[in-house]
Amino acid sequence: MIEPYYEQDGITIYHGDSRDVLPSLAAGSVDLFVTDPPYGMAFGGFRGVDANVSADGARQGIRLVRQVLHEARDVMSAEAHYLLFCHWESWPDFYDAASPFFAIKNALIWYKDRGGMGDTDMEYARDYEVILYGVRGRRAIDGKRDGAVITGYPPVRSQLREHPTQKPVELLAHLIGKHAPIGGLVPDPFMGSGTTLRAAKDLGRRAIGIEINEDYCKIAVERLRQSVLAL
Repeated sequence: MIEPYYEQDGITIYHGDSRDVLPSLAAGSVDLFVTDPPYGMAFGGFRGVDANVSADGARQGIRLVRQVLHEARDVMSAEAHYLLFCHWESWPDFYDAASPFFAIKNALIWYKDRGGMGDTDMEYARDYEVILYGVRGRRAIDGKRDGAVITGYPPVRSQLREHPTQKPVELLAHLIGKHAPIGGLVPDPFMGSGTTLRAAKDLGRRAIGIEINEDYCKIAVERLRQSVLAL
């Protein structure tokens, strides 16, 4: 049994491999499984953190996601929701890897309203990411029915990022608020710098973050110790 790296106010961090940690969770306890897994972008070291994004090769990443979903299968509730961030080039492979574990209802589009890397002469701007949304059971999305294109949440600016693929807290708060009941449990098996946990804490949800790189665990703990954000 892996001991928690951090545990306070309903938020728990494990420093380790998700495939080892997830089976130890209580059966049927998870309400929302949300994660931003390795995309296959081969990110290197970042701001003095002495490690690459683990398993960040296309075949490695997809195989790892499939294994993690397999380990999570028994801990998901009968009405669980899933949110899985994907890169535009690899989302069909992640779709194939995830579809045996839950019914995929939508491919959401997070529109960043900002261009990204790529061939600026030959390509359209890389200004979005795909989020696969899946379910077990029939638990409804909270609130009004939104469109599948999510706007109004610009990316974290590069000088403010503490992880190369860090997402804005406000985006995760929006998603968690619609897909996890108050007091629900939200694990993120590829925690990174802890954005999912920060958003869950601000919203009054319980959360579990699992991260294989201890440097990011330290960053997540510091973010959690900050005052609750006004969302």
